[in-house]
Amino acid sequence: MKVLLIGDGAREHAMAEALASSPQGYRVYALSSYINPGIREAVIRTGGEYLKGNINSQEEIDSAIRKVSPDFGVVGPEDPLFHGAADVFRRNGIPVVGPNSSNAEIERSKVWMRQIMWKYKIDGRLRFRSFTSLEEASKFIVDYGGSVAVKPAEQVGGKGVKVVADIQAYLSNEKRRALSKSVDEIGSLVKNEVKIIIEEKVDGPEYTLHVLTDGHTFLPLPLAQDYKHAYQDGIGPETGGMGSISGPGNLLPFINSEEYDKTFRIVQDTANAIKQETGYSYKGFISGQMMLTELWGPTVIEFYSRMGDPETSSIIPRISSDFGYLLQLTAEEKLSKAKLEVTEEPSVVRAVAPLGYPLRRDLATGKEFQLDVRAMEEKGCKVYFGSISYEGGKLISRGSRALELAALGSFEDASRRLDGCIKMISANTELVYRTDIGRTLDEQMEKVEIVRYSYQNRVKRGSLGVSADWAPNGGLW
Repeated sequence: MKVLLIGDGAREHAMAEALASSPQGYRVYALSSYINPGIREAVIRTGGEYLKGNINSQEEIDSAIRKVSPDFGVVGPEDPLFHGAADVFRRNGIPVVGPNSSNAEIERSKVWMRQIMWKYKIDGRLRFRSFTSLEEASKFIVDYGGSVAVKPAEQVGGKGVKVVADIQAYLSNEKRRALSKSVDEIGSLVKNEVKIIIEEKVDGPEYTLHVLTDGHTFLPLPLAQDYKHAYQDGIGPETGGMGSISGPGNLLPFINSEEYDKTFRIVQDTANAIKQETGYSYKGFISGQMMLTELWGPTVIEFYSRMGDPETSSIIPRISSDFGYLLQLTAEEKLSKAKLEVTEEPSVVRAVAPLGYPLRRDLATGKEFQLDVRAMEEKGCKVYFGSISYEGGKLISRGSRALELAALGSFEDASRRLDGCIKMISANTELVYRTDIGRTLDEQMEKVEIVRYSYQNRVKRGSLGVSADWAPNGGLW
């Protein structure tokens, strides 16, 4: 059976390897914008073919489908989904894992996502306002007296989020003036008419629930937590993710089974609301990027229309059942036959990037990496190739996170193995990575107990999700 994978990062490497290792005997074909060494290995091992092209082009995806004649497809990244990659498969009569472009809007547009949640009264929703005028957005920030999060109105790769919390009143005006100056910068990231979304600020530990659905059956995967900030202890600019953790079991140390179940209901309710809104069943991954807050308990920060990266690298190694077959069942709308088995052991993932990432990607481009994957695996580390290309037998960086290293075991044991494996990587540049991932859980546990006490009191009082209207004129939006 032939499968065509669209994408070229560490997430797609993890999926390609799962497909190549499946007892189903898949032949893996791939369309990527560059030759990812890990995907290349899976393609060669299974006797498939590696195609190089524009993964956001419907025409090139259509050409690849006609050349390969796959039995099913898998679309990994969000941008091809936004550009209609899954639509192309379905027009050709090919089952595919991935929502059509109208349903992928749940990730592409934060405004549409918030509107859906309010229209269908889905739990975990936040108050918000959206702005086409950057001047009006700046004025709102200066005039409004509460805490806010300011975001680009569409998906821009995790960039541009700014937060102001008025903990000290005498700093309020200064903070607001500084934040309002960031509006032009954030707005410049957005191509569409609606530029800025301003949300009420909430606080708590973040986590992600990825759910596979074929439009009928919903299969929740183990939780993961992403570490967005570039530098140690969660400081510095936001990135696509410098690492992640998952486990033990289906949970995280600071999320209980009741919160997991409620999060799953929120994701299901959202997928059903999308179907009502667009007329199309949601098929593929729908992933809730959540925060546990005193306002709602599980609270939606955003949705993904695909698996997260680097969360995929922490989740797939923990799935002991056949993940490749789960993808096939999803594409063929037979997910009710799926059996998901998850190891109890947690996992820790660290991303490794060249010096210059994330602010000077030009400096992080064109660097040569050398590593012995087998030796690292013998040390207990799984290696996934990300923004790094295979060029004439060499591994050349492309400016972003080049590698993702995963290890299973207790959080501390996995972290120690990663310490050793990173020392086995050599490059003609310094490496950027974080060593605190999976090592700050005590702080999160203390924080979550306060949050949990607060939202559970709201449940008892019947005031879950209730807060004062926060727009200057008393309106909700």
